[in-house]
Amino acid sequence: MDGKRILGNPNEIREVKNAYATYEMMLELNLYSVDDLLEAHKQMMAGLISENGRFRTSVVVVFAGDQVINMSPPAKLLPGEFQNLITWYRNSKVHPLIKSAIFHYEFEFIHPFADGNGRMGWLWHSLLLGNWNEIFFWLPIEELIRSRQEEYYQALGKSDELGESSPFVEFMLEVILDTLKETKAL
Repeated sequence: MDGKRILGNPNEIREVKNAYATYEMMLELNLYSVDDLLEAHKQMMAGLISENGRFRTSVVVVFAGDQVINMSPPAKLLPGEFQNLITWYRNSKVHPLIKSAIFHYEFEFIHPFADGNGRMGWLWHSLLLGNWNEIFFWLPIEELIRSRQEEYYQALGKSDELGESSPFVEFMLEVILDTLKETKAL
């Protein structure tokens, strides 16, 4: 960054540069646009995967040992699934803090991309919150999630197990509160 030489794994350096460029474009993204989501993914995953900027083309199955813990919808359903999620978000009367967490959970469940779903879920969650209240464009919620990544995955798993998003929503509300406290925004 800033023209300084950085030593490290080239893929990790690429990930950081891509994330930086993607977050730079966040204020221009339309949170209701599938095309903007795909464009953001294209930037986020440039040079990292061949399917950057498009929905995955195969089924994703997540295992814990030999037990299936998540089987995502078939690839052919992804455009419709994601559009349904956007429509739900737009029309929902649920408080933005809660519905953005539900959106994030459903995004991860749909698992729209071959790779980069976590990064894109965090980005889109910030975009949803930032469009509700601009302070969320500047709060490092993603960093707090990364520092509590095991809890993040446990909350996703618990919600998958129960077949509803409440554990994940509670976790995300806690992360948001902790982020606000940490940055002294309260």
